[in-house]
Amino acid sequence: MDVPKRPPPVTPEGFLATQDLKERGWTARLIREFLGEHDDTRPNGLKMGRRKFPPVKLYREERAAEAEREEDFLVAQGRAMDARERAERAGRTRRANRERVLAALADEWTPAVQPLPLRKGAVRMAREPHAKALAKELKRVASAAGTLNTPDERFVKKLLAFRLDAALASAYAWFPVPKTEQLSSGRSDASRRDDWDD
Repeated sequence: MDVPKRPPPVTPEGFLATQDLKERGWTARLIREFLGEHDDTRPNGLKMGRRKFPPVKLYREERAAEAEREEDFLVAQGRAMDARERAERAGRTRRANRERVLAALADEWTPAVQPLPLRKGAVRMAREPHAKALAKELKRVASAAGTLNTPDERFVKKLLAFRLDAALASAYAWFPVPKTEQLSSGRSDASRRDDWDD
């Protein structure tokens, strides 16, 4: 017999949860400085296996609204937003620099392709003999660039797969030519599956 699921906990009217405050531009530091202790709590609807998360802190909405009208709060919030924007810009710069290094290392690979007697359209079979070489190149890049995190690894794998597909397209007239647009998105779609993950 299926046990009916309990509805998720709801924040009572007149209160704001921590996440609600953050959506209004609050940070953890602003909450500590301008609201202090929370006014109430509610059950946390999140679970991780048997682990239960602590209750959600609640703050009276009227208190938050009053604080948001204070000049000191507006100044502090403005500084917090500036700091966040600087951190995001710095993060984007680091990612771009990292990707340039990884791309330069991946570009050093020139896949050696010996055409095989394959039927037209046998894309997977054309790629298959080069899987070990691609994995070897991935290790080479990782060794040269330092430890690769998951987004790094997927980014490099995508670049190497692009170079291999370009070489295969030169060897087989029927092999689809890879488009440079596939690489233009960088890490933004690094979480998506690609043909080499199947």
